Amino acid sequence: METRLQGVGVSRGVAIGEVRHMGTAVLEPPDTRIEPAQTARELGRAQQAATAVAADLTARGTLAGGDAQAVLEAQALMARDPELMNDVERRIAAGSTAERAVYDGFAAYRALLADAGEYLAGRVADLDDVRNRMVARLLGVPIPGVPDSDDPFVLIARDLAPADTALLDPALVLGFVTEEGGPTSHSAILARALGVPAVVALPRALEITEGTVVAVDGSTGEIVVNPSDAERAELARVAAEHRAALASVTGPGATADGHQVPLLANIGGPADLPAAVRAGAEG
Repeated sequence: METRLQGVGVSRGVAIGEVRHMGTAVLEPPDTRIEPAQTARELGRAQQAATAVAADLTARGTLAGGDAQAVLEAQALMARDPELMNDVERRIAAGSTAERAVYDGFAAYRALLADAGEYLAGRVADLDDVRNRMVARLLGVPIPGVPDSDDPFVLIARDLAPADTALLDPALVLGFVTEEGGPTSHSAILARALGVPAVVALPRALEITEGTVVAVDGSTGEIVVNPSDAERAELARVAAEHRAALASVTGPGATADGHQVPLLANIGGPADLPAAVRAGAEG
């Protein structure tokens, strides 16, 4: 039966495909206490994890290029943040293991961001991702990532971190839907840069069963679960009209009365040039 759900559209376009879920990576380590003689070792483990995670995020940014590189380099700075790491070290000195100190220290900063207005709240996913990567490294377990699939799919997650969004393959991930997040999140920004339809802040998104066919409208924020053939045809028509309208735009930018307004592209690097040229950017 066809069901309609409403989220917030953050990246235009229509995607229709089967759902694949991204595993949650909220790893809460046990609250184990250490002896004073173990403090130096735990401090070293925490510093090594922070350095390794920062290096990995920087490498991912270099691989992705463009806007994603700047976003991931900024995220790497979170892993190296001296104030945050001072808090982690203080917790270790008080008897926490490295992994528990990271978990609790990041949780305190997470609460501050979440209460600091929409823009900073949009960075919560970035901070959570750094925490999860550090805790997973300290526990010696892998971090859940984008699922493997031979066929294209619509990705559903609680939220997406920039490190995951930046390396999405648009040929495989047709679109994505998240239960949390907002239009100013880095994942939303990167989805627009990649041209991947995306909807965020969809209540109970994780309850959509794996393998269910959904239609994602990144313009309106509407999700149609088990769309009918007629609905699929209509969405395909709307998407085709949008693509045709974009393709028909030519010539220098100007208002309806002929006043020239140069159309300039804000790009992060050479990798973004082809998309800017296709969109008609003049500089």
